[in-house]
Amino acid sequence: MTHSPLKVGMIGAGFILKPHALAVSAAGAKLHAVADTSARRAADAARQFGFEHSFSSVEDLAKSDCDVVHVLVPPFLHLETAELLLNAGKSVFLEKPMGLSSEACRRIGALADQRGLRLGVNHNFLFLPSYERLRARVKTGGLGRIDQLNCNWNYELPQLRSGPFDAWMLSAPANMMFELGPHLAAFLLDLLGGADVSAAVATNAVELPTDEKAYRSWSVLGGHRAATFTLSLSTTRGQPDRWLRIRASGGSAQLDFGRDFYWEEGTETANPIFDAFAVARSIGGQTGKAATLDRRRRVFAALRKSLASEPFTESMLRSVARFYASPEIDDRHHWSFGAKVIQFCEDVCGAAGTGEPSTRPIAIQTEGKPIIEPSVLVVGGTGFIGRRLVAKLVEKGIGVRVLSRSRGAAAIAFAGMPVEIHEGFHGSRDAAKAAFAGIGTVYHLAKCEGKGWDDYVRGDIEPTRVLAEEALAAGVTRFIYTGTIDSYDSASPNRRITGDTPLDRRIGRRNLYARSKAACEDLLRELNREKGLPLVVMRPGIVVGAGTDPSHLGVAQFASETEVRFWGRGDNKLPLVLVDDVADALAKAMDAPGIVGRTLLVTGAPLLSARDYVAELGARSGAKIRTAARAPWRYWLPDLIKEIAKNLVRHPNRRRPSLHDWRCRTHRATYDSDSTREALGWAPVADREMLIKRGIHEAVDASIG
Repeated sequence: MTHSPLKVGMIGAGFILKPHALAVSAAGAKLHAVADTSARRAADAARQFGFEHSFSSVEDLAKSDCDVVHVLVPPFLHLETAELLLNAGKSVFLEKPMGLSSEACRRIGALADQRGLRLGVNHNFLFLPSYERLRARVKTGGLGRIDQLNCNWNYELPQLRSGPFDAWMLSAPANMMFELGPHLAAFLLDLLGGADVSAAVATNAVELPTDEKAYRSWSVLGGHRAATFTLSLSTTRGQPDRWLRIRASGGSAQLDFGRDFYWEEGTETANPIFDAFAVARSIGGQTGKAATLDRRRRVFAALRKSLASEPFTESMLRSVARFYASPEIDDRHHWSFGAKVIQFCEDVCGAAGTGEPSTRPIAIQTEGKPIIEPSVLVVGGTGFIGRRLVAKLVEKGIGVRVLSRSRGAAAIAFAGMPVEIHEGFHGSRDAAKAAFAGIGTVYHLAKCEGKGWDDYVRGDIEPTRVLAEEALAAGVTRFIYTGTIDSYDSASPNRRITGDTPLDRRIGRRNLYARSKAACEDLLRELNREKGLPLVVMRPGIVVGAGTDPSHLGVAQFASETEVRFWGRGDNKLPLVLVDDVADALAKAMDAPGIVGRTLLVTGAPLLSARDYVAELGARSGAKIRTAARAPWRYWLPDLIKEIAKNLVRHPNRRRPSLHDWRCRTHRATYDSDSTREALGWAPVADREMLIKRGIHEAVDASIG
């Protein structure tokens, strides 16, 4: 491009920002400014990735002195945002899909050309190393003339099971094709040069909580000149299967673009007796060599903290690098190619009869006025336990307010319920202060996920401090916090754990989640002792039931739906508890006498081992599950080797792996919640068959859908 280092801006601080930011830095450009409608998210992104400035609007970003802006907002805003930036004199790099109308894409492309600005679209899988090798073979005629192209995107979409259901992708049936279809269309158009859709069908529909419909399976037939193609897209649970296969006049090629490797095959000998052996040997040689080189390359990339350690992020790295390095924009980035991809998606939806994509966020009915003024605040109410708790409180006639980062997600979760929703982050003093108005009881169920300790400090520990301090200022009468049994030392079968059992004395060597929950408990207890915070700590066991993935990490390591490795032998009884029983215990804790300052263990009767659980899971799902016992040291050893390497290169997320932590995953200790039952008048399910029915069977049925 014109000068260096270029000043780069980004609009949209969601999950896709990270690979874009790291790729831009690797390309030698300057991270100048980031914008998001949430000023907090923008500021957090600026701090994490090193942007010099942060803004809360695209208008402010457009006024900055950025040379290029990456547009990472929801698809219905792509072209609108690009047009504003182009008119402000900025070159633009759009995430796919380019837009939702091929005509509008061409109009915006013409605007970029008129103003002499770059307008690129990121179809990152086209820059995978293995695809570029295959592409070169096709373009140079190495495989001959293409006769047939088949491409699959068979990859589970978890949002269909667990949300967020207010995502744009789920706001209209056609949106799925515009979100995922460009991956397939880009391969097709890049290799064939064009595509005429003959037929398309969308099947396997599912009704969403928003009353929208989503099609989980799509099939497309068509051709271009002498070549034909078939495309298949499935978002149901199952083995990941993302392949591109080409049959040509001089051979065939197959690319696994999810894992970034490919091979070619052709007739190796004219003798049919030996051809099968020769072809198999050739394929084996190619894949064996590729696997060895790939493992070496990925490991070295991981040690260098490079995006090249994983195929998806490497494709982002290479795509962004090409955009900034090329004097002329690559054909695969050019806006005209992006417009062709959108035209293809339009043709597919037209042939399938799924209608047009939505050009706005999903319309969500706002909550009605609560039947009574809210007296209870639930933080983390849209989670697995939180949804059941809110329903339980409403059932009891209690006025409930939910503090959620996403008003849309909360409105969907509590549609038709008399629940008041406040949008905000519980780590914001202003949001917490506003949410506490008129509140007597607060439930803190929120948690965070992160890769480093700083993530948990910023996302869990400090927000908990803010929430508790504002609760004190508001004069709440009860502050109920959900900890975790993961913070216990539960490795020994000779240990009996109750609510009075202290947390693991080696908590500093435990996993980040267990440490974070323990740190939150510590600061809350300090506020209880020194300032009178009316604290009740509740530690749920392994919570099961419809609404969560039955492949529960607390039970075992599920490598796939048919491959399970136990934490240890898997024969000891686990501290399982139904989600409805947890919600009942939490609801009872609101006004139970004499429990302030106490910790209550929320576990059911010891009825099932991990082996029992997996056997019932397999019987219900119809899957033949292969199981294996694995001693904790066998998990710890590879973890140790990995962390030694990370420590050698001073990786920011390096840590000291703990054999003790792996041993605690076995939960061999005995859990005794009798004191909780007595304190709350709580009666969790104690019947084995009922636990299986509601905790496993209903969860499996809901997940299959």
